[in-house]
Amino acid sequence: MQFLNITLPDAIANALKAYISAQEVPLPETAVVETALTEFLSERGYLPPQPQKSLRLTSAPKGSGFQDTSVNYDKIIAEQAFKQKLPPKLL
Repeated sequence: MQFLNITLPDAIANALKAYISAQEVPLPETAVVETALTEFLSERGYLPPQPQKSLRLTSAPKGSGFQDTSVNYDKIIAEQAFKQKLPPKLL
């Protein structure tokens, strides 16, 4: 991997900061710039096309039996943890 030190114009630097702060989970600036540059070079044929990443979720074979997990998840997890008598480190 090579190290590249760049200076960004204020407009681009401010846009990058705004983009990162708008994300639900903050991303490292280097990751955002690397992704943008990869897409840019792929679109122009200098890199092979990047495979589309898709999230594949598989449902559990048996449900938990709870109907309101998305609303009361803290309560349900706490109840289950105390039922199983987990060590304090895992709570």
